[in-house]
Amino acid sequence: MARSKGIENIERDLTGNLQQDFNTFIRAALSDLSNQGSKEYSPVDTGFFASSWTAGTQRPRPDEARESVAPWSNIKPRRKGDQQNPQAVIEPRFIDSIPNFKPFSKVFIGNRSQYAARALASPNSQIPQYVQVKLRQLINTVFTDKPKLGVAAFGTGVRGKSDNVRFKGKGIGGFSDPSSVFVDYETP
Repeated sequence: MARSKGIENIERDLTGNLQQDFNTFIRAALSDLSNQGSKEYSPVDTGFFASSWTAGTQRPRPDEARESVAPWSNIKPRRKGDQQNPQAVIEPRFIDSIPNFKPFSKVFIGNRSQYAARALASPNSQIPQYVQVKLRQLINTVFTDKPKLGVAAFGTGVRGKSDNVRFKGKGIGGFSDPSSVFVDYETP
């Protein structure tokens, strides 16, 4: 949300809003892929794959073996494909440690488990459907903050440093009060 009152702060405020929305989007996507929402997208046998989603400015390398990370090292994979292993543990390991990314930076979301390619190709994987359908919905949900610009004035000018801005006539809607002089913007 934009908090500053002067129009001169609009670029900084919108960049801040974009950065906040961008990081919210990344964390929400990681949460979805880690099966933290109402629907499971990642296949689950031991829970290691669903727990190994991360994001970074470089591609995450699939370099971590399940056998070397507790508690998954003590869980025996069933490999039945039924997604019903009662010992499975899903604890996202990287979501809390990812940095805040700047807008317009290239961010890669990936999985650190060594068997990531096999898990993605699993018939129990809903990740391709998530990327093709749900990711667009998440983008539309997160990036909804559009600024509402409003200008109202009376007489020949607008309060501020710029002398070449002229506004003639009466305001529109909520800005129709002829006694008001201001330049302001806010987000709904």
